[in-house]
Amino acid sequence: MKYVIRILAIGALLAATSCGSDTQISSSTTAPVTTLSATTVADTTVADTTVADTTMPATTVPATTVPEATSPVEIFFVSAEKLSVAGRLVVVSDPTAAVAVLLAGPSADESAAGLLSVIPDGTTLHGVEVAGNSATVDLSAAFESGGGSLSMMLRVSQVVFTVTQFDGIDTVYFRLDGQPIEMLGGEGLDVNGVGRLDFADLTSPLILLEAPLPGFPLVQPIVIRGMSNTFEAGINYQVLAADGSLLLEGYTMATSGTGTWGTFDHTIEALPAGTVGPVTLRVFEYSPKDGEPINVVEVTLT
Repeated sequence: MKYVIRILAIGALLAATSCGSDTQISSSTTAPVTTLSATTVADTTVADTTVADTTMPATTVPATTVPEATSPVEIFFVSAEKLSVAGRLVVVSDPTAAVAVLLAGPSADESAAGLLSVIPDGTTLHGVEVAGNSATVDLSAAFESGGGSLSMMLRVSQVVFTVTQFDGIDTVYFRLDGQPIEMLGGEGLDVNGVGRLDFADLTSPLILLEAPLPGFPLVQPIVIRGMSNTFEAGINYQVLAADGSLLLEGYTMATSGTGTWGTFDHTIEALPAGTVGPVTLRVFEYSPKDGEPINVVEVTLT
């Protein structure tokens, strides 16, 4: 019996020893290592490190083209306390463009010739709105500053005549800094819907020549156009060569005269063959008293 017990004890000891040995081997076993081939590493590296080309394609920016000023407009300055016409080229011929160049004032040559603007310095244009036969001109408050009644009439006339050169517009309203006004200046000049005839007797010469524009190229046939108040509506004209010799002369009539304002629009017959500028156009009337030219307007065409 003792032998059986000892044998059993020895068997149990051997079993325990065997289990411990297996456990030690299992805990020290290293997991298998996966080896990447050269090709696999290279592919992986390229995929991970290659950066996409984000450079933007070259873009050619077109050069900015400034529209050419080719459209003529009339602007009205003052000479000897009467209106006098000058010409400008603008990109678009409309009231806004015309008033804008009017506010820029006369050129150095025009100033030397005696033209001036009585619109106060610093006057700026907010805009011109056209509705039907009327236009509303919005100017800065500087337009109202300084000057007496004649100055007020002349500056308003400059704007009114400039705006009403455009077909269909015969009445002008005013705003100062966006606020509608009916009277201008301390003496209360009425500007609530005014036209040329409201000021012509005081601010316009008796022959106001609006075309052709002074200093512009000679274009044939010459068309003379404007407004007048002459004896029996008569309008005379002459074209003189650069040396002062007479190239031609003629006569036309305005729509009204002898105390009433009218308009004239006449095409002069062709000048002698080979005529080139500069030439001088004289528009006038002959005095009913002594037959001498009076109310003479001269423009040079280059």
